[in-house]
Amino acid sequence: MPNPHITRDGLCHPMLSVRPHQLVSAVCTRGGLICPEWPSSEAHAFLAAVGADPTAAIRLACDADEVPHYSRMRGQAHRAAGAVPRSLFARKRDLDVLQRLGLCPGDTRRARWLYELLLERIETPRGLCAYDTPGWEGCPHADSGAYERVRAEGWRAIVYSRPEAEMAEYRRQSVARIDDDDHVFIRPHHMMCMACWWSGGETIGPRPDDTIAELFGRLRRAPETPVTLIEGCCEVCNCCDGFHPATTRCVHAGGLIRDYKKDLDVLQKLGLAPGATMPARDLVHLMFERIPTTKDICAYGDGVVRSTEWSICGDPNGSPGYARSRERGML
Repeated sequence: MPNPHITRDGLCHPMLSVRPHQLVSAVCTRGGLICPEWPSSEAHAFLAAVGADPTAAIRLACDADEVPHYSRMRGQAHRAAGAVPRSLFARKRDLDVLQRLGLCPGDTRRARWLYELLLERIETPRGLCAYDTPGWEGCPHADSGAYERVRAEGWRAIVYSRPEAEMAEYRRQSVARIDDDDHVFIRPHHMMCMACWWSGGETIGPRPDDTIAELFGRLRRAPETPVTLIEGCCEVCNCCDGFHPATTRCVHAGGLIRDYKKDLDVLQKLGLAPGATMPARDLVHLMFERIPTTKDICAYGDGVVRSTEWSICGDPNGSPGYARSRERGML
Protein backbone atom coordinates (compact mmCIF):
# COMPACT_ATOMS: atom_id res chain seq x y z
CA MET A 1 0.00 0.00 0.00
CA PRO A 2 1.45 3.43 -0.97
CA ASN A 3 2.82 5.52 1.87
CA PRO A 4 0.82 8.78 1.90
CA HIS A 5 3.83 10.58 3.36
CA ILE A 6 6.06 9.76 0.34
CA THR A 7 5.96 11.93 -2.78
CA ARG A 8 6.70 10.85 -6.35
CA ASP A 9 9.32 13.47 -7.24
CA GLY A 10 12.38 11.59 -5.99
CA LEU A 11 15.40 10.38 -7.93
CA CYS A 12 13.70 7.08 -8.74
CA HIS A 13 11.05 8.98 -10.72
CA PRO A 14 13.02 10.93 -13.35
CA MET A 15 11.39 13.95 -14.91
CA LEU A 16 13.70 13.90 -17.94
CA SER A 17 15.58 11.23 -19.87
CA VAL A 18 18.44 12.15 -22.19
CA ARG A 19 21.50 10.53 -23.66
CA PRO A 20 24.68 11.52 -21.82
CA HIS A 21 26.16 13.31 -24.83
CA GLN A 22 23.04 15.47 -25.01
CA LEU A 23 24.09 17.12 -21.75
CA VAL A 24 26.98 18.56 -23.74
CA SER A 25 24.72 19.37 -26.69
CA ALA A 26 22.48 21.40 -24.37
CA VAL A 27 25.43 23.57 -23.37
CA CYS A 28 26.25 24.22 -27.03
CA THR A 29 22.59 25.00 -27.68
CA ARG A 30 22.65 27.53 -24.84
CA GLY A 31 25.70 28.97 -26.57
CA GLY A 32 23.64 29.67 -29.68
CA LEU A 33 24.44 26.62 -31.81
CA ILE A 34 22.18 24.04 -33.40
CA CYS A 35 23.39 20.55 -32.56
CA PRO A 36 23.28 18.37 -35.70
CA GLU A 37 22.51 15.32 -33.53
CA TRP A 38 19.65 16.74 -31.44
CA PRO A 39 16.54 18.47 -32.82
CA SER A 40 16.54 22.10 -31.73
CA SER A 41 13.00 21.92 -30.33
CA GLU A 42 13.96 19.03 -28.03
CA ALA A 43 17.15 20.71 -26.86
CA HIS A 44 15.33 23.95 -26.05
CA ALA A 45 12.56 22.07 -24.24
CA PHE A 46 15.21 20.38 -22.10
CA LEU A 47 16.88 23.72 -21.35
CA ALA A 48 13.53 25.25 -20.41
CA ALA A 49 12.87 22.40 -17.97
CA VAL A 50 16.20 22.60 -16.12
CA GLY A 51 16.14 26.38 -16.34
CA ALA A 52 12.93 26.36 -14.31
CA ASP A 53 13.60 23.51 -11.88
CA PRO A 54 17.06 22.64 -10.50
CA THR A 55 15.61 19.56 -8.81
CA ALA A 56 14.59 17.99 -12.13
CA ALA A 57 15.74 14.36 -12.00
CA ILE A 58 17.58 13.46 -15.21
CA ARG A 59 18.06 9.85 -16.23
CA LEU A 60 21.05 9.14 -18.48
CA ALA A 61 20.01 6.67 -21.17
CA CYS A 62 22.59 4.72 -23.20
CA ASP A 63 22.27 1.61 -25.35
CA ALA A 64 25.86 0.39 -24.93
CA ASP A 65 24.86 -2.77 -23.08
CA GLU A 66 22.10 -3.53 -25.57
CA VAL A 67 24.46 -4.29 -28.48
CA PRO A 68 23.58 -7.82 -29.70
CA HIS A 69 25.96 -10.76 -29.62
CA TYR A 70 28.08 -11.06 -32.75
CA SER A 71 26.41 -14.36 -33.69
CA ARG A 72 23.19 -12.48 -34.34
CA MET A 73 25.01 -10.38 -36.92
CA ARG A 74 26.06 -13.29 -39.15
CA GLY A 75 24.97 -13.03 -42.73
CA GLN A 76 24.91 -9.24 -42.67
CA ALA A 77 27.17 -7.34 -45.03
CA HIS A 78 30.49 -6.22 -43.58
CA ARG A 79 30.69 -2.49 -43.15
CA ALA A 80 33.04 -0.65 -45.45
CA ALA A 81 36.14 0.80 -43.81
CA GLY A 82 35.63 4.39 -42.72
CA ALA A 83 31.85 4.28 -42.84
CA VAL A 84 30.98 5.11 -39.24
CA PRO A 85 27.24 5.11 -38.50
CA ARG A 86 25.90 8.00 -36.47
CA SER A 87 24.53 5.61 -33.86
CA LEU A 88 28.04 4.25 -33.21
CA PHE A 89 29.49 7.74 -32.86
CA ALA A 90 26.70 8.72 -30.47
CA ARG A 91 27.29 5.60 -28.39
CA LYS A 92 30.99 6.39 -28.03
CA ARG A 93 30.17 9.95 -26.97
CA ASP A 94 27.70 8.63 -24.41
CA LEU A 95 30.32 6.39 -22.87
CA ASP A 96 32.97 9.11 -22.95
CA VAL A 97 30.68 11.47 -21.05
CA LEU A 98 29.67 8.79 -18.54
CA GLN A 99 33.31 7.85 -17.93
CA ARG A 100 34.28 11.45 -17.22
CA LEU A 101 31.33 11.91 -14.88
CA GLY A 102 31.97 8.61 -13.10
CA LEU A 103 28.44 7.43 -13.87
CA CYS A 104 26.73 4.49 -15.62
CA PRO A 105 23.85 4.05 -18.07
CA GLY A 106 20.56 4.50 -16.27
CA ASP A 107 21.98 6.68 -13.50
CA THR A 108 19.73 9.52 -12.39
CA ARG A 109 20.87 12.81 -10.85
CA ARG A 110 19.22 16.16 -10.20
CA ALA A 111 19.86 18.86 -12.79
CA ARG A 112 21.99 21.26 -10.78
CA TRP A 113 24.39 18.64 -9.48
CA LEU A 114 24.70 17.03 -12.90
CA TYR A 115 25.66 20.29 -14.58
CA GLU A 116 28.03 21.30 -11.81
CA LEU A 117 29.80 17.98 -12.37
CA LEU A 118 29.68 18.16 -16.18
CA LEU A 119 31.14 21.66 -16.41
CA GLU A 120 33.83 20.81 -13.88
CA ARG A 121 35.01 17.68 -15.68
CA ILE A 122 34.42 18.36 -19.37
CA GLU A 123 36.33 21.43 -20.52
CA THR A 124 35.73 21.19 -24.27
CA PRO A 125 33.80 19.08 -26.80
CA ARG A 126 36.98 18.66 -28.85
CA GLY A 127 38.07 15.03 -28.53
CA LEU A 128 34.55 14.18 -27.42
CA CYS A 129 32.24 15.36 -30.19
CA ALA A 130 34.84 15.53 -32.98
CA TYR A 131 38.14 13.86 -33.95
CA ASP A 132 40.82 14.13 -36.63
CA THR A 133 40.32 10.47 -37.56
CA PRO A 134 38.80 10.01 -41.05
CA GLY A 135 35.20 8.91 -40.70
CA TRP A 136 35.06 10.15 -37.10
CA GLU A 137 35.14 13.88 -37.77
CA GLY A 138 31.91 14.40 -35.85
CA CYS A 139 30.33 17.74 -35.04
CA PRO A 140 31.47 20.71 -37.14
CA HIS A 141 30.84 23.04 -34.16
CA ALA A 142 33.26 21.34 -31.77
CA ASP A 143 35.88 24.07 -32.28
CA SER A 144 33.43 26.99 -32.24
CA GLY A 145 34.13 27.90 -28.61
CA ALA A 146 30.41 28.03 -27.78
CA TYR A 147 30.64 25.28 -25.18
CA GLU A 148 33.67 26.87 -23.55
CA ARG A 149 31.98 30.29 -23.34
CA VAL A 150 28.95 28.87 -21.53
CA ARG A 151 31.19 26.76 -19.31
CA ALA A 152 33.00 29.91 -18.21
CA GLU A 153 29.66 31.28 -16.96
CA GLY A 154 29.11 28.20 -14.81
CA TRP A 155 26.12 25.99 -14.10
CA ARG A 156 23.84 28.99 -13.55
CA ALA A 157 23.90 29.56 -17.30
CA ILE A 158 22.02 26.27 -17.70
CA VAL A 159 20.14 25.51 -14.49
CA TYR A 160 17.88 27.65 -12.32
CA SER A 161 19.68 29.55 -9.59
CA ARG A 162 17.86 30.90 -6.55
CA PRO A 163 17.76 34.73 -6.33
CA GLU A 164 19.67 36.39 -3.48
CA ALA A 165 16.64 38.46 -2.49
CA GLU A 166 14.51 35.36 -2.12
CA MET A 167 17.08 33.66 0.11
CA ALA A 168 17.31 36.78 2.28
CA GLU A 169 13.54 36.88 2.71
CA TYR A 170 13.41 33.18 3.62
CA ARG A 171 16.15 33.78 6.18
CA ARG A 172 14.10 36.60 7.71
CA GLN A 173 11.02 34.40 7.89
CA SER A 174 12.96 31.46 9.35
CA VAL A 175 14.55 33.58 12.06
CA ALA A 176 11.14 34.99 12.99
CA ARG A 177 9.64 31.50 13.27
CA ILE A 178 12.58 30.20 15.28
CA ASP A 179 12.12 33.05 17.75
CA ASP A 180 8.33 32.93 17.97
CA ASP A 181 7.15 29.31 17.57
CA ASP A 182 6.36 27.30 20.67
CA HIS A 183 8.66 24.53 19.45
CA VAL A 184 11.08 23.91 16.60
CA PHE A 185 11.42 21.30 13.87
CA ILE A 186 14.87 20.05 12.88
CA ARG A 187 16.34 17.16 10.95
CA PRO A 188 18.36 14.96 13.32
CA HIS A 189 21.84 15.38 11.87
CA HIS A 190 21.48 19.17 12.10
CA MET A 191 21.61 18.80 15.87
CA MET A 192 25.11 17.43 15.32
CA CYS A 193 25.91 20.29 12.94
CA MET A 194 24.91 22.65 15.73
CA ALA A 195 27.40 20.99 18.08
CA CYS A 196 30.18 21.22 15.47
CA TRP A 197 29.39 24.89 14.89
CA TRP A 198 29.25 25.71 18.62
CA SER A 199 32.58 23.95 19.14
CA GLY A 200 32.36 24.13 22.89
CA GLY A 201 32.09 27.91 22.82
CA GLU A 202 34.53 28.58 19.97
CA THR A 203 31.77 29.51 17.52
CA ILE A 204 32.50 30.48 13.94
CA GLY A 205 29.62 32.97 13.63
CA PRO A 206 26.37 32.87 11.62
CA ARG A 207 26.51 30.98 8.34
CA PRO A 208 25.09 32.33 5.06
CA ASP A 209 23.36 29.14 3.90
CA ASP A 210 21.54 28.09 7.07
CA THR A 211 20.10 29.31 10.37
CA ILE A 212 22.11 26.99 12.62
CA ALA A 213 23.37 29.93 14.69
CA GLU A 214 19.91 31.42 15.10
CA LEU A 215 18.39 28.10 16.10
CA PHE A 216 21.17 27.47 18.59
CA GLY A 217 20.59 30.92 20.08
CA ARG A 218 16.93 30.04 20.66
CA LEU A 219 17.76 26.73 22.33
CA ARG A 220 20.53 28.30 24.35
CA ARG A 221 18.12 30.90 25.71
CA ALA A 222 15.35 28.37 26.31
CA PRO A 223 16.79 24.82 26.66
CA GLU A 224 13.35 23.45 27.56
CA THR A 225 12.07 24.30 24.07
CA PRO A 226 10.42 21.21 22.55
CA VAL A 227 12.33 19.93 19.50
CA THR A 228 10.61 17.71 16.94
CA LEU A 229 12.89 15.55 14.77
CA ILE A 230 11.92 15.24 11.12
CA GLU A 231 13.25 13.68 7.92
CA GLY A 232 14.35 15.91 5.07
CA CYS A 233 14.78 19.65 4.74
CA CYS A 234 13.92 21.63 7.87
CA GLU A 235 13.77 25.25 9.04
CA VAL A 236 17.56 25.40 8.98
CA CYS A 237 17.57 24.73 5.19
CA ASN A 238 15.04 27.29 3.98
CA CYS A 239 17.51 30.09 3.20
CA CYS A 240 20.11 27.83 1.55
CA ASP A 241 21.05 28.33 -2.10
CA GLY A 242 20.50 24.60 -2.52
CA PHE A 243 16.90 24.65 -1.24
CA HIS A 244 14.19 24.82 -3.89
CA PRO A 245 11.02 26.24 -2.29
CA ALA A 246 8.64 25.10 -5.03
CA THR A 247 9.49 21.43 -4.42
CA THR A 248 11.09 21.72 -0.93
CA ARG A 249 13.93 19.59 -2.31
CA CYS A 250 17.70 19.96 -1.91
CA VAL A 251 19.63 20.35 -5.16
CA HIS A 252 23.16 19.84 -3.85
CA ALA A 253 25.11 16.71 -4.88
CA GLY A 254 22.23 14.54 -6.02
CA GLY A 255 19.97 16.03 -3.38
CA LEU A 256 22.57 15.45 -0.67
CA ILE A 257 21.20 11.96 -0.32
CA ARG A 258 23.98 11.35 2.21
CA ASP A 259 22.11 13.67 4.59
CA TYR A 260 19.01 11.50 4.44
CA LYS A 261 21.17 8.58 5.54
CA LYS A 262 22.70 10.68 8.31
CA ASP A 263 19.23 11.58 9.57
CA LEU A 264 18.24 7.94 9.80
CA ASP A 265 21.58 6.95 11.30
CA VAL A 266 21.11 9.52 14.07
CA LEU A 267 17.54 8.37 14.71
CA GLN A 268 18.73 4.76 14.92
CA LYS A 269 21.47 5.66 17.39
CA LEU A 270 18.99 7.61 19.52
CA GLY A 271 16.34 4.90 19.31
CA LEU A 272 13.81 7.39 17.93
CA ALA A 273 11.71 7.94 14.81
CA PRO A 274 10.59 11.02 12.85
CA GLY A 275 8.08 12.98 14.90
CA ALA A 276 9.83 12.29 18.20
CA THR A 277 9.65 15.40 20.38
CA MET A 278 11.52 16.24 23.57
CA PRO A 279 13.05 19.26 25.33
CA ALA A 280 16.22 20.47 23.63
CA ARG A 281 18.29 19.91 26.77
CA ASP A 282 17.24 16.23 26.95
CA LEU A 283 17.81 15.71 23.23
CA VAL A 284 21.34 17.12 23.38
CA HIS A 285 22.11 14.96 26.42
CA LEU A 286 20.85 11.84 24.59
CA MET A 287 22.80 12.73 21.46
CA PHE A 288 26.09 13.15 23.30
CA GLU A 289 25.48 9.96 25.28
CA ARG A 290 24.67 7.79 22.23
CA ILE A 291 26.88 9.47 19.58
CA PRO A 292 30.36 10.13 20.98
CA THR A 293 31.92 11.20 17.66
CA THR A 294 30.82 12.47 14.25
CA LYS A 295 32.81 9.64 12.68
CA ASP A 296 29.89 7.34 13.54
CA ILE A 297 27.50 9.40 11.42
CA CYS A 298 29.23 11.91 9.13
CA ALA A 299 32.06 9.54 8.14
CA TYR A 300 29.88 6.40 8.03
CA GLY A 301 31.83 4.78 10.86
CA ASP A 302 34.89 3.96 8.74
CA GLY A 303 35.94 7.28 7.21
CA VAL A 304 35.92 5.89 3.66
CA VAL A 305 34.73 8.07 0.75
CA ARG A 306 33.20 5.78 -1.85
CA SER A 307 31.94 8.38 -4.32
CA THR A 308 31.37 12.11 -4.76
CA GLU A 309 27.79 11.73 -3.60
CA TRP A 310 28.92 10.00 -0.43
CA SER A 311 31.60 12.48 0.56
CA ILE A 312 32.45 12.95 4.23
CA CYS A 313 31.54 16.10 6.12
CA GLY A 314 34.48 17.40 8.16
CA ASP A 315 37.26 15.28 9.63
CA PRO A 316 36.91 11.58 8.72
CA ASN A 317 38.16 10.73 12.20
CA GLY A 318 35.59 12.95 13.92
CA SER A 319 34.95 16.67 14.26
CA PRO A 320 37.05 18.39 16.96
CA GLY A 321 34.24 20.96 17.31
CA TYR A 322 31.70 18.28 18.14
CA ALA A 323 34.11 16.72 20.62
CA ARG A 324 34.60 20.09 22.38
CA SER A 325 30.86 20.69 22.61
CA ARG A 326 30.34 17.19 23.98
CA GLU A 327 33.05 17.70 26.57
CA ARG A 328 32.11 21.21 27.68
CA GLY A 329 28.34 21.07 27.27
CA MET A 330 26.21 22.97 24.79
CA LEU A 331 22.96 24.24 26.35
